[in-house]
Amino acid sequence: MKSTFSIYKGYTPAQLAEDEYFQQWVNLARPDEELFWNTFLELYPEQQETVLMARVLVLESDKDEDVEPLTPEEKSNLKKQILDQIRPNTTSNSLARSGTMAIFKIAAVVAGLVLLTATLFKATPEKVYAIVEKSGPGESKRVFLADSSVVILNANSTLTYASNMAEAPSREIQLEGNAFFSIKKKADHKSFRVHANSLTIAVLGTEFNVNARSRETEVVLARGKVKVSSDNNNLEPVFMDPGEKVQFDPVKKSFVKSSTDAGLYEAWSDGKWHFSSTSMEEISDLIYSYYGIETIFTEPKVKSLTINGIIPVTDLASFTNIIAKTLDLDIVQKNKQLIIQH
Repeated sequence: MKSTFSIYKGYTPAQLAEDEYFQQWVNLARPDEELFWNTFLELYPEQQETVLMARVLVLESDKDEDVEPLTPEEKSNLKKQILDQIRPNTTSNSLARSGTMAIFKIAAVVAGLVLLTATLFKATPEKVYAIVEKSGPGESKRVFLADSSVVILNANSTLTYASNMAEAPSREIQLEGNAFFSIKKKADHKSFRVHANSLTIAVLGTEFNVNARSRETEVVLARGKVKVSSDNNNLEPVFMDPGEKVQFDPVKKSFVKSSTDAGLYEAWSDGKWHFSSTSMEEISDLIYSYYGIETIFTEPKVKSLTINGIIPVTDLASFTNIIAKTLDLDIVQKNKQLIIQH
């Protein structure tokens, strides 16, 4: 199967942006395309920057600009200029080996496009629009931001941010649901803020999980530094260290800080959970965080059962099936609840 993915290994960002299957993934994000490109990135993690640049090129090309469209002849000439730059008379192997030169050529192409556009059209201000990323029931979605940050959206979650986020004075994102963030540190120290319910999580180059499925918003820090504050500034901000969890208590209107196994929360990013004497009660909290499903124990003693091992995070049904067989449990899902009994 790896040979199928290797077709794209030597592509430059501009070549990838012209690929129809890649464009479908960026614009439609259907399940089969999500699986293909996420697997491609797992096999070739060094291609992440190429994929990010290609996504930007596709999104930029699809913007609804308020200008007069190109004539067929102008389109043909423009396309020929691009292809002449990104497809020189070299073999695919030599193209892959000269990755650095390819990036300079792409930069030259983009610069040429800007000049050509300025000649053909009357300049218009760039439109800023909201980008909304959503994940469906029981699925996760990997979102690549223009600043090279990555967000893993868990089931039934929504991410909203401005199209010019990478160029804006500060990087702002609105989250509904649950997500794991791997934030790219910027040389200019531009801040990154996640808004969830009534809280703001301010970060600089870090990895953390935010669960905003209920009013008891929860933040778990895997590495780096974050500051958690309330939007109305009526609470003293909380600074977090790796391995800490901060939860907002809506009744007492206060933050509660505690220690936790951050690995359980960042595991979603690599597709598996590493359990080490992890209790079913802890696992039920994870199930709610990632899937939004409440767990009902018919027998209290089941909460204290523990499990060791590495379990793939694919979908809820597969996950609970492994748990059930490992601990000899009967697990049944009914609507938004998991019923667990011995």
